Amino acid sequence: MIGTRRMLGGALAAAFCLVSAVTSGETQPSDKTVLCTTQPKGPGGVSATLAEWAEGARLFQRLGSFHRPVSTNAPEAQTYFDQGMRLLWAFNHDEATRSFAKAAALDPGCAMCYWGVSLTVGPNYNLPMMAEPRAAVAWEALQQAEQHAGQATPVEQALIQALAKALPERAAARPLR
Repeated sequence: MIGTRRMLGGALAAAFCLVSAVTSGETQPSDKTVLCTTQPKGPGGVSATLAEWAEGARLFQRLGSFHRPVSTNAPEAQTYFDQGMRLLWAFNHDEATRSFAKAAALDPGCAMCYWGVSLTVGPNYNLPMMAEPRAAVAWEALQQAEQHAGQATPVEQALIQALAKALPERAAARPLR
């Protein structure tokens, strides 16, 4: 059963990445097949740091127009944040994580950018258990979000506090509460 879930999860991730690549409007070199913007780097094929998650981020076209203003003065960080939200609602959590991580790299003081990383790389109802590398990144991002929450709006602070209650400390291989 677990093997089937992994296979299905991998197939879904590949399908989402392929759809992202095809709908971005960008052409890929004909000698390569690109399913995702990056290949995972860490143990078990999972990026192990925020910086690694941000490395493969790129802006995709035709993902909609959803916009949620966040406390940032960096327009490109806002653009990546908005894309992360669109990808989150499209259930493409890994691509959303890349977008949020890129937004955090562009504006290291943006609490909501780190919130997005923690939300998307952490446990969710489709993936209630986490491998240690994902748990470490989720926890690190949450700590960064809390550290920068003083510069955030009251609504952003409430979202960060809510995630802090939902994300078990160092939640590796434990179900979502």
